[in-house]
Amino acid sequence: MFQKIISFGAFISSAIAGNSGSLLVGGARDSNNCLISAGYTWCESSQQCIRQWETPCSDNFQDCPDCFERQSNGENIACPEYCDMLAVDPMPPPMPPPMPVPVVDPVPVPVVDPMPPVNNPFLNHACPEVMCMMYCQYGNVRDSNGCQLCQCNDNIPPPITDIDCTLTQPSCDDYTYICPKITEITNCNQGGIDGYTTFQLSLTIKDTETVKNIYALYGDLSDPMYLPPAYQTLDRLKNNIGGVNPFMLEFNPDSRYDSWLTIGVTDGNQDNLISSIGIDFDSWNSNRGINVNDGAVFVLDPDSIVVSDNEYIIGQITVRTGTSFTAIFNVQGKSNVDTIKSWNEENIRFDLNTPTENVHDTVPNNCLSWYDGCNTCTVNNGVLGGCTRMMCFREDNPRCLEYNSVGH
Repeated sequence: MFQKIISFGAFISSAIAGNSGSLLVGGARDSNNCLISAGYTWCESSQQCIRQWETPCSDNFQDCPDCFERQSNGENIACPEYCDMLAVDPMPPPMPPPMPVPVVDPVPVPVVDPMPPVNNPFLNHACPEVMCMMYCQYGNVRDSNGCQLCQCNDNIPPPITDIDCTLTQPSCDDYTYICPKITEITNCNQGGIDGYTTFQLSLTIKDTETVKNIYALYGDLSDPMYLPPAYQTLDRLKNNIGGVNPFMLEFNPDSRYDSWLTIGVTDGNQDNLISSIGIDFDSWNSNRGINVNDGAVFVLDPDSIVVSDNEYIIGQITVRTGTSFTAIFNVQGKSNVDTIKSWNEENIRFDLNTPTENVHDTVPNNCLSWYDGCNTCTVNNGVLGGCTRMMCFREDNPRCLEYNSVGH
């Protein structure tokens, strides 16, 4: 979203506010002689012309919690510096000195060394307000104390699924041996190929007693495999199976969002563990999907286990954002049961629906850094602390930039 930010540099050297004794030249003034064009308004409580995003004015709020709430709702007002101290749990009061020990006999009371002080690395730190003449699309960088700097984040932090971005998962109920799973590689439709959303598709083994491995993805006349229209990188060395070689990412970063199939292998199939047959990958592009009626991707050694856990990545598909497609697979694997040589699961469906961004009305309790659409603030247990100070004509959707990692 395009943002327009007011720059006040031209006014700073040549103007001061309202009733300070020196009149500003040019520009519209209100009834209190405050220079409106420079962003000044009258503060009744202080009897001064102020910029409300720089100088606190009690006309704008009742108390510190009310001021913080107004900031979180998008009002560009300054809060008093003492409010930042209220957002942090105060230090406990010092312990009173011990009562003197009454002397009962002349025997001296032994002196015991006091307990050493406890160094608490998680002691909260009050952050000052920072006036930054810059707009940060992805919020501001924080220092070692968790306070905002006049420096922008290069990228939007990954969203927390179901907290920041809703991604619909396939049901496991329709399958005997496996459970399909979708993971978004982009960040709620952002950060990848412009106008596209990238999904990683995987299968988690549900019946570990029966299933030994997965060694084939296939399509036949009775159960075709379907790959929807998907983005393909223009790199001549691209792979259609096995993911992307990390070496290629250095030369073509867009290859991270390429579309491909695999069975557990994601490093570009460097060890030649898998192969394919009967799939017309050349006709698979962003305008055309393909039906596979007599083809497969398979592990060259069907008895081998190519993953270290129970989750097999089977592909990555990048589709146009706003579209809705269903990818369909059939899989086969070896069995742990002597009477069953192999097992099959047909018609495994992945509905690739565009993820939906969740707009927060309030600050989540486990949020550490909050972006209100214009400014970035530190957060302590859901209460805003020090914030950057910037005036914006329009604002982005508010979001949490950093969560407490516990539980995520």
